[in-house]
Amino acid sequence: MLADPGTDTLIGMPTYDLLRLRAMPGVEEDLTKLGVGYKVNKSEYFIEIFGYGKVYFRSYDNPARFVAFEVAHTVLDELDTLPLEKAALVWRKASERTRQKCKGRNTLANVTTPDQGINGFTYQKWGKNPQPGYELIKSPTTDNFFLPEWYIPQIRANYDPIMADAYLRGEFVSFNKNKVYHFFSAEKHHTDRRIKDGERLHVGIDFNVGGCCCVVFAIEDNSPVAVAEFVAHDTPDIVNRLKNGYSGHKLTLYPDATGGNESTNASASDIEMLQQAGFVVDAPKANPFIRDRVNAKNALLSHGRFSINTDACPEYTNSLQVQGYKNGKPEKFDTHPAIDDYNDGAGYFIHRKWPIDKPVIFTGIGSAS
Repeated sequence: MLADPGTDTLIGMPTYDLLRLRAMPGVEEDLTKLGVGYKVNKSEYFIEIFGYGKVYFRSYDNPARFVAFEVAHTVLDELDTLPLEKAALVWRKASERTRQKCKGRNTLANVTTPDQGINGFTYQKWGKNPQPGYELIKSPTTDNFFLPEWYIPQIRANYDPIMADAYLRGEFVSFNKNKVYHFFSAEKHHTDRRIKDGERLHVGIDFNVGGCCCVVFAIEDNSPVAVAEFVAHDTPDIVNRLKNGYSGHKLTLYPDATGGNESTNASASDIEMLQQAGFVVDAPKANPFIRDRVNAKNALLSHGRFSINTDACPEYTNSLQVQGYKNGKPEKFDTHPAIDDYNDGAGYFIHRKWPIDKPVIFTGIGSAS
């Protein structure tokens, strides 16, 4: 970054939170250790390094903000966490900005784990059809001698084996050859567990006009147990079914976050209607990536931390068994209820309670994840 005075650099990261909480403070810390003077512009997200140039920080949340500057060098972090189309847009926008004159040639780098496997942008651009002028370097996590001993075992404990190999070995794995929930077995994961009197229940909800899919869970030994399911016509119908069918229980609802914007009632959003009915609602401002919901559920399945009463939840069981991939993404259907609706509804709950975050460690030379 400091090898070419008078030029600027772009650093791209998945979210603004990562830029604000990790990337910019990390660079500030390194510059301070090096004894290099700098000035931070927090409103425009760049650091001016005295005598060298500027480092621009941009998030993938809004690639349209890759404007009003040009740089000599670009480093994109974890680009393959994005779906192929959005990753391609980010790469194109970054490439357009990497045109500043410099002593040598302009450089662009993509440093990433291959989250999307053979369906991702990284594989399509450099693994399947290598482009002249680029070099693909695979570096297994075991080569990083700065990592503590617990790091790799924790990755294997958190993820299912296929995804763990993608992260730890840097391999482009195929998800098309497997069902979405490839570790699910109706026999292995079955339980006769029923709803117990007065216990707290957790309900994952996927909103769809004409087919709102709800999966009811208990939590036992810090693991989810699917104990019931139902389909409601709309949000008022969800409220009625919950009040009449589960009146003796404390309920926490985990709805589709889009219910805060889209309404089946002219006067209130779906989520507001659930809250006004007196339910505890646990919903983020936006839905997590589909891959994050899938990874969270597959991790629990592969480590024996998920069970389902297949008799009480026949539709959810079928959804786990049959949903496949189409064009590298979990199958979606236009009619409701559908298999993806059950998996989505349950996934909102599971991701909120058991999300997967790659462990982050801090060393004397910065951070690693």
